[in-house]
Amino acid sequence: METKLPENMLKYENYKEQNIRLKKAMNNDFYLEAVFIEYAIMEDRTESILRYEGNTINSDGFVSIDRKITKIEKIAENKKGLARKYFTIEFMEQIRTWKNKRNGLIHALIKKNTTTQELIDLAEEGKLITKELCRLSTNYKRAVERQANK
Repeated sequence: METKLPENMLKYENYKEQNIRLKKAMNNDFYLEAVFIEYAIMEDRTESILRYEGNTINSDGFVSIDRKITKIEKIAENKKGLARKYFTIEFMEQIRTWKNKRNGLIHALIKKNTTTQELIDLAEEGKLITKELCRLSTNYKRAVERQANK
């Protein structure tokens, strides 16, 4: 009989698995796979940040990463809010710029001569951004929880 994990444990296990896949993809030159995993992590982390802030996601479950970034930027504009400390406009723009590069590359994959170096660069940049986004998201969640417990 299969045991069903609580949602937060399931997500934790999924993150562990995706991080293993990301590392394998990078080590074995599967840069497209790495980029897809990085994008999925960015989607999830931005959604989580909004949830920590009490924002709800559309009833159909889909909100574009652009809209999530814009919402986070608006939340971070509040001078008295916690988000300002964690999510700078520059960092959110870095995510948006990476996402635009990724979209351009993916949509033109067959139409233009994409070099392996372009894929490597995108995957390496995405790896750094996702690592920082995960760190900031975790720290922000903890700060929100501490503030709620005061």
